[in-house]
Amino acid sequence: VTSVRLAPPVRVARRGGATTRRRVSRVARASFVDQPGDDVAGPAASTKTKEKAPTADVAAETEDAHEYVESDEEVRERQAVGALVRWCVERGATGSGLSVRLPDESNKGRGLEASRDVAVDEPVLSLPLEMGICDAQEGHPPEAWETMMNAPWGVRLACRVLQERKKGEDSEYAPYLALVPVSVPGSPLLYDDDEVVGLQYPPAVAEAREMRDAVRKWHGILSTKCPSALAGADHDAFAAAVSVVHSRTYGVAGEKGEGYFRALLPLADLLNHAGDEYDAEASFFASGESKNKKPPMWPPARDKDNVAWSALDDSGVIAFAATKPLAPGDEATMSYGERSNDHFLMYYGFAPPRNPHDDVVVFQDIEHALSWHMVFHPELWDSGEESEANARENAARAAVKATEALLASTKDGELMNAEPRLKVLPGGRADARLVSLFAAAYAGTDAGVEKGKEILDVDIDSAHADIARRCSELLRQMPTDLKRDAAILRGEDGEVTDATRSCVSYRAHKKEVLVDAIATLGKGALELPEAYR
Repeated sequence: VTSVRLAPPVRVARRGGATTRRRVSRVARASFVDQPGDDVAGPAASTKTKEKAPTADVAAETEDAHEYVESDEEVRERQAVGALVRWCVERGATGSGLSVRLPDESNKGRGLEASRDVAVDEPVLSLPLEMGICDAQEGHPPEAWETMMNAPWGVRLACRVLQERKKGEDSEYAPYLALVPVSVPGSPLLYDDDEVVGLQYPPAVAEAREMRDAVRKWHGILSTKCPSALAGADHDAFAAAVSVVHSRTYGVAGEKGEGYFRALLPLADLLNHAGDEYDAEASFFASGESKNKKPPMWPPARDKDNVAWSALDDSGVIAFAATKPLAPGDEATMSYGERSNDHFLMYYGFAPPRNPHDDVVVFQDIEHALSWHMVFHPELWDSGEESEANARENAARAAVKATEALLASTKDGELMNAEPRLKVLPGGRADARLVSLFAAAYAGTDAGVEKGKEILDVDIDSAHADIARRCSELLRQMPTDLKRDAAILRGEDGEVTDATRSCVSYRAHKKEVLVDAIATLGKGALELPEAYR
């Protein structure tokens, strides 16, 4: 039978006549327990101790006891977590081996961690979908649905959260919403204008502005047509709610891929992200001997997630299971996807460090790239007859079409069809269309690629070098360098807010990708901008 286990009770300790609230020096947590032996060790407590402390069964009321002093806020937090776990269990949630970890000095916020040894493929959590807040008509004011049905999913779910919050303790979701943050401060939706510009990466600045404009637009529409949907929220409160649902929502589909929709899932939304990473020694900041023998940023050095979730089964339940062994105290994490940092920043409000799936747009499309190449290499395009330049252009365009045809049935082909922009990625990877475009331009003459001439290695090396030069251009256009960004993140300019951390971390990693592309594609022949030498 699933039960609830809470952290050790708070005791009152008296020292010198003063009364203080104390608990053992461990981070409190609430656990699911439905396996024999789970309770053997007594009440759950994090293995991450601040100092050695007595067990929960030993009285700790002597004047010599050295214990962590629990604040009133921590007491309330622990009680709220316990209430959430009980609420979830009452609604059909089951699980074993995971505990809710409360915020601590690591600044990681709440999360889930192992409360015992967990084996690979062992189920750790199962949740009926109906216990969540779903993106559906149910719950919305009837008069609002005609407008809401045409709104983006983030708007609809944000309104559901606002509607339930307004009910206070009368909401059936009150125990859940008590632990859902009011906002995600690292989201660009909540940046000020200077912070948006501070992203320093034009595609991100444009996307952040577009998303902010869309939120403002929909707040205006709802305020005019169906104000009940907003539950009294002004623009700032509405934007904050959108930032929350963007960061916590699951996209759910049936086992056969049918019925895709979105939902906020209590407890499951406490799983923090971890995924693929490259080695820290591959970073620009690697020093000494490692700087000259840096490991590559691709392929990933490791994947750090250890929990995965299933599709929705026929009974309406979503199951989570371990993908790696977990020991007591290990954080349970899940990959939010192999995505660029643009997606993480815009939707989750943070930028994963050392993300090998990040990318940088170097050209908006083939036309942009070809125009740049013609300007950058007049000796190639302007030195001969017009017919020769035409032959090069035809060869370059033909090579792009051949590349697209070759990759049409692959995952890369699907991405190409959906994304005209040309990018570089960590590990010296570049869009195949861009490499073929530049290489064929070098090879193309009257008897060029269009007529069957082979692209030589020297042509590909020249193409790579040109891409590295373009990356150097983009790096110079960014107002701060990596050393300056690192100083800001260390707090040398003052307090580092969540917005500052997400903004500067994001732009810094874009610079890491560009530096890596210059070094890898340029093969050492191209110097980095002076600030990076």
